[in-house]
Amino acid sequence: MEKKRDSTLARFNRILIWFTFVLFVFFVICGFGSTNWLLVSALTGGILNQALSLYLHRILAVPVLALLVIHGMIGLRFNLISWGVKEGKFLNAFIITLGSFFVALFIILEYVMI
Repeated sequence: MEKKRDSTLARFNRILIWFTFVLFVFFVICGFGSTNWLLVSALTGGILNQALSLYLHRILAVPVLALLVIHGMIGLRFNLISWGVKEGKFLNAFIITLGSFFVALFIILEYVMI
């Protein structure tokens, strides 16, 4: 049963990688569009102006970081198992706690800190 769960998790991670990549590229384009908005506006046919680019860049910050953390935690789990850490509930709880800590830290740094 563990092998099926690991292959499902690996398949989910591969899909997550592509979704994160597309979102990250859009995040970078929006960030570039908030500083060099004339070029990005011309390249996107006027869809991304400076205000919309900045808005989307700010909105996408937490989802991009959260997806990167999820991807990293799945990779960390697989690496820890390959290094000999016993697979089980304790490892899963550790990974979930560590990932939750990083997502909460990013949210605090992005929206709470002045």
